[in-house]
Amino acid sequence: MTTVQNLQSNPLVNPPKLPHGAPAFDLIKTEHFVPAIDYALGLAVAEMDAIKNNPDAPTFANTIEALEFAGGELSRISGIYHTFTNSNNSDELRATEDGVAEKMEKYSSDIYLDDVLFARVDAVYQARSKLKLDAEQKALLEKTHKGFVRSGALLSPQDKQRFREIGERLAALGVQYSTNDVKSTESYKQIIHDEAVLDGVPERAKNAYKKAAEDLGLTGKWLIQLEPHPSDILTHATNRDLRRDITNALWNVGSQPGKYDNRPLILEMVALRHEAAQLMGYPTHAEYVLADRMAGNQKTVEGFLQKNLAAYKPAAEEFLDKVKAYALQKDGLTDFQKWDMPYYSRMLKEETYSISMESVRPYFELNRVLDGLRQHAEKLFNVQLKEAGDKYPVYSPDVTAYEVLDKKSGETIGLFYTNYYATAGVKRGGAWMNAMRDRGVVNGQDQIPIITNDCNYQRPVDGKPALLSLGDVETIYHEFGHGLHGLCAKGKYPSLNGTNVKWDWVELPSQLQENWVQQKEVLDLFARHIDTQEPLPDDLFKKMQDMRNFDSGYGGLRQTYLALLDLTWHTTDPAKLTSVEDMEDSVGKIASLIPRGQGTMSGGFGHLFGGGYDSGYYSYKWAEVLEADVFERFLQNGLYDKKTAKGVLTQIYQAGGKIDPALLYKKLMGRDPDPEALFRREGIVVAGSPQTQNKNPAPKP
Repeated sequence: MTTVQNLQSNPLVNPPKLPHGAPAFDLIKTEHFVPAIDYALGLAVAEMDAIKNNPDAPTFANTIEALEFAGGELSRISGIYHTFTNSNNSDELRATEDGVAEKMEKYSSDIYLDDVLFARVDAVYQARSKLKLDAEQKALLEKTHKGFVRSGALLSPQDKQRFREIGERLAALGVQYSTNDVKSTESYKQIIHDEAVLDGVPERAKNAYKKAAEDLGLTGKWLIQLEPHPSDILTHATNRDLRRDITNALWNVGSQPGKYDNRPLILEMVALRHEAAQLMGYPTHAEYVLADRMAGNQKTVEGFLQKNLAAYKPAAEEFLDKVKAYALQKDGLTDFQKWDMPYYSRMLKEETYSISMESVRPYFELNRVLDGLRQHAEKLFNVQLKEAGDKYPVYSPDVTAYEVLDKKSGETIGLFYTNYYATAGVKRGGAWMNAMRDRGVVNGQDQIPIITNDCNYQRPVDGKPALLSLGDVETIYHEFGHGLHGLCAKGKYPSLNGTNVKWDWVELPSQLQENWVQQKEVLDLFARHIDTQEPLPDDLFKKMQDMRNFDSGYGGLRQTYLALLDLTWHTTDPAKLTSVEDMEDSVGKIASLIPRGQGTMSGGFGHLFGGGYDSGYYSYKWAEVLEADVFERFLQNGLYDKKTAKGVLTQIYQAGGKIDPALLYKKLMGRDPDPEALFRREGIVVAGSPQTQNKNPAPKP
C-alpha cells in the first residue's frame, strides 16, 4: 500500500534539488517507479479534468497550451523510467513494464478519445484564422488538433472503443516483443573449451570472451554471447562451423518455439495495426503512418525504394560474385552461405587495399574518440561538453555525465549522459539517443533538455583500452547527432523541440554527423596510435578512403531490403499472411541475394515492432539522401565554415518540429534536395542518370 509518507520519501515524487532538475539516480530503486507513476498519473488526470471542465470559452492558452504542459510530472518520471528499462533493467523492473504500458496507453486514450476535450481543441482550431498566433503557436495548434484526429477523435463511439482496445493490446504486445528480444538474446551462451576454435579472432576479442567466462567461474574457457554483437567472430573466425552457429543464433533471436518467440506477436501486431488504420479510413497501416510524414503516401515510398533497388541490386550482385569467386579461389568454397559473407568480404577488402582492419583500431581509443567528438562540437556549433564528475548522479557505473554549454554565452544548454559499454540482460542491444526531457519554457522557467546516448561496445579487459572500429566511431557521431538535435533545441513547447519532428527527417541530424569522421582534418583531432602516439598516417587514411565504397552497393541493398520488408508487413492484407518466414522469403526474392536459412529478421527487428519505425524504416535512406546533399555544401565551403554551420544549426538542429521540414530544407539549401547526392557519394551509377561518378569536391584547406 502506498501512503503519503512513502510518496514523500520517494526520490521520484519528491526529488532532492539537484542542478537543472537532474534526476537523483543514486537514490532511485525499482520499487519507487510504480508508486511514482501512479501518483503522476493521478496528477495528470486531474490536470486534464481541469482543462476539460474549465467554464471559460476555449482559448489557445487555456486549452492548447494547457494541454501541452499538463502531465509534466508524468513526463518527467516516465522519462527516467524508460532510461532505466533501456539501459539498467532487471527482471524485477521488467516485470513492471506490462502494467506501466497499459496504464500509459489508457491515459493517452482517455485524452484523445474524450469528446469534451476534443470539442475545446476543435473550437480553437476552427477559429485559428482569427487568432493572433505566432509561428510556434500555430505549429502547436496544428499538431495538437492533428494528434486528436489521428488518435480517433472523429470516430463513432463504437469505433472509438475498438480503437482503444487495439491501442492497449498493441502497447502490451510491444512490451512483450522487446522483452522477448532482450531475453532471447541473453539466453544464448556458447562455451568454447579449445582456443583453437577461435583461430583468426583478434586477441582483444578473445580476451573479452575469456573474461566473460571467468566472470561465470569458467577458468580456461571462452564465453560467446550475442551482446555485445559477436561481429569479430563473423568477420575473422576461420572456423566456418562457429561462424554458422553464431549467424544462426543471431537470426534465431525471437524466432524459435518457446517463451521468447516473437513470431505470433508479429502477426497479431500487423493485423491490429491494419485494423486500426482501416478504422481511421486508410487502406493500410503504411498509408495511415505516411500521411503524417515527409513522403506523404505509400506510392512515394514505393517509388523511392524501387529506385534504390534498381541502383543497388546490380552493384550488390556484382560485389557478391566477386566475394564468391574470392572464396572459391582462396579456400575452394563452392556452397557459399550467409555466414561466409562477412568473413570473405573482409578478407577481400583487406587484400584489395593492402590493409588490416585491426591496424586501424589502435588509432581509435574510446576516450580519445570522445575527446575528438567534444572538439568537433566546439568547432562546428560552438558547443562545449564539460565533464561533470560526481556533480550529477548516474544510473550505471559506465555512465558519464556532461554539462553542455554554449561557449559564447557560457549558458548551460543541456545535460548529457553517455553509456558506451554492453551489459547483457541489463541493457538492450544496439545504439540509441533518448530525450529524457525535452527543452521548453515551463512555468516561465527555461527547462533545459536531458539527453542520453547509448552504445554497446565490448568492455575492455585487463586494464587495456577500448579500441573501436571506424564503424564504431561513426556510430558514436551518429548518436551524438541525435543528441545535438535535442541539446541545441530552441523553443517554448517541448513537443515541438529536438527530435519531435517528422520521422523521415529525424535521421538527418544524426547521419549528417557521420560524414566528418571520414575527413582527415577531423581525424587528426583525436586519431593517435595508442602505443606510439603517432597521428593516423596519410597512407592509411588514403586506404580507408579508397575502400569507403567497397561494398556500398551491397550495404545499400540490405537497407533497401529492410525498408521493403517493413513496407510489405504494413501494406499486406493480414488475412493473406501465413507466417513470418513466408513473408520474409517473398521480400527476399526481390531484394536479398542470399537465402534466409534459419530464423527470421523480424523476430529481432525491434525498430519495427518495439521502436516506432513501423512503416518508417525507409527514413534511413531518405534522410541519407538529404544529409549527403547537405554535406556537399561543407565540402565546398569548408568542414567548419561558420556560415554553413550556422545555417545547419538554425534550420536543422534548433528548429525542431515548428516548421515543415521541406521548407526548412529549402531555406537552408535554397532549393529542393538533389536526389542523386547519395549515389554520388557512394559511387553508384544509376541507369539513365547523367551522374556517372563521384562528384564530391575536395574540402577547402
